Amino acid sequence: MQEPVFSYVPGASFLHKLDPRTKLAAVMLLGILTFRTESFFGFGMLFAFFLALTSCSGLPAIVFFRAVRPMLLFITFIFLAQLFFTEGRVLASFWVLHPSLEGLQDGLRLSARFILLLLFAALMTATTDPSAITCGIERILRPLPLRWLGVSSFELATMMNLSIAFLPLLFERVERTKAAQASRGMYFGKNPFHSIPALVIPLIRGVARDAEELALAMESRGYQGTRRTSIHELSMQKRDWTTLLALVFFAAFILKF
Repeated sequence: MQEPVFSYVPGASFLHKLDPRTKLAAVMLLGILTFRTESFFGFGMLFAFFLALTSCSGLPAIVFFRAVRPMLLFITFIFLAQLFFTEGRVLASFWVLHPSLEGLQDGLRLSARFILLLLFAALMTATTDPSAITCGIERILRPLPLRWLGVSSFELATMMNLSIAFLPLLFERVERTKAAQASRGMYFGKNPFHSIPALVIPLIRGVARDAEELALAMESRGYQGTRRTSIHELSMQKRDWTTLLALVFFAAFILKF
C-alpha cells in the first residue's frame, strides 16, 4: 500500500538529522522568498535549490509528485484564469478568449509559487517525524505570552501537528470514498455535478467520525493539554546554524534579481 501524501519517510540523510526548528524556520523563509520573488530567474533558482535538497534527502520523486497531484486541477485553473483574463498584449484569439503575454507571465508565477510551497512542505513533512514537528513548534512558541490568550504553546503545537497529520489521512479517505462509490456504479466523469454530493457527503461524515475517534482516544490516554516531556531532546547543532546562515545568504542572493 502506497504511503499517503505529506507523510513521514524514515531516513538517515542530512535533512533527516536537522533540528525540526531549523526545518520549520527554513520552510517559513522559503515560503516568504517564494512570494517575494518576481523574476523567472529567481523561480528557477528556487526549483534548482529544491532539487539539490531532494538529492540530499535521498527521497524518491514519487513522494513529491503525490504532494502536487491533488492540487494540479486548482493550479491549472488559476493559470488559465490569469492567462485569459489579464489585460495586456494579445498573443492569439480564440472566440471570446484573448490570452495575453502578461497573463501568461502572471499565470506562470502563480503556478510556480503554489508548486514550490507544496514541494517545500512535502520535503519538510517527509524528512521530519510528526512528533518532532510538534516538539519544534512548541519550542518556537514557548517564549510567547500565549497564556494571556488562554492557550499554551503545547496546545497550539498539538493542533498544528494534528492538522498536518490529518492532511494525508484526508487524501487517503478521498481515494477510499471515490473507490467505494465507483464500486457502487458511480461514474465520476459522466456528470460531475451529480457525483460531487456522492463524494463530499460521505467524506464529511468520515472526517467527522475520525475527528471524534481521535478526541476519544486522546481523552482515554489522559490528554490534558498541558506541557509534557518529549522523546525528542532538541538541541541546535553546528549543522543547524550553518544551514540557517546558508539560507539567509541564498535568500539575499535571490532577492537581488
